[in-house]
Amino acid sequence: MPSRSRVKLSRPFFGLVAASVASLLALSNAALGAAPANPVTGSRRAGLIGNPGPAGNPFASPLNWSGFAWTVSPNGAQGPENVRLTNSSNAVYVDAQGRLHLDIIQLQGSWHSVELRTQYPVTYGQYRLIIDTATGRFSDRTVFGMFAYRPHAKKYTNEIDVENSRFPRYLPPPFNAQFAVQPYTAAHHEHHYQIKPSYSPLFEQFTWYPPSGNKGTVAFETRVGATSHSPLLTRWKYYGESDPVDRNVYLYLTLWLNHGLPPQHGTHSIILRSLKYHGV
Repeated sequence: MPSRSRVKLSRPFFGLVAASVASLLALSNAALGAAPANPVTGSRRAGLIGNPGPAGNPFASPLNWSGFAWTVSPNGAQGPENVRLTNSSNAVYVDAQGRLHLDIIQLQGSWHSVELRTQYPVTYGQYRLIIDTATGRFSDRTVFGMFAYRPHAKKYTNEIDVENSRFPRYLPPPFNAQFAVQPYTAAHHEHHYQIKPSYSPLFEQFTWYPPSGNKGTVAFETRVGATSHSPLLTRWKYYGESDPVDRNVYLYLTLWLNHGLPPQHGTHSIILRSLKYHGV
């Protein structure tokens, strides 16, 4: 599992009145199935607002999608494996059907990837993602990830991963997807499986449970289809002491190139239909 370069999110100051409104929105969204403490501040079909923001605010482009408020890492930021990131509207946008598109694109002769992060921390619960792209057709160098992570934590800790990629340095054929709870190098901390090129849509989820004593549980599954009743492809459960504690953990969506090398012989874009949160 590659290391990730993280940057601190600066939350805008809107005063006590805005803070109160945000609290009310959080409660309302929780009741409707959105993640707690993650208020949506506009239409879920809104696109990016502006380009890179003020100096010192590396997460400056807001995006509202599927009941979550996101920030998009801008041009010039560094992502996983120090790849170049962009917030170009050609690389990340929401279409008229409310689907999120992520694309790896060339800018000024260099390949740029995409990283989104929730504006506010997430909590224990179930995170269900429907993917409308056949990730089994990815280029060997294309990596899509959905993960919960605590920024600035010790390397290879406090992270839950759902990743679609061949990861040529890590996964032997035919595997091209994995679940993991960091550190991935520890025994029983990861699960590899195969997504065939014909499998689309995909239903991927992880359920992050509150700890019992000093151990926690994260349950993962992938299905071929768009519902929780679609045919099961694989499931796996982690039980141990390494899953994150519910404190300053954010949800990320990333599409990037392994080592920033040009994509070859496959897809380097993805369409996400929806992301749903359910409490546990």
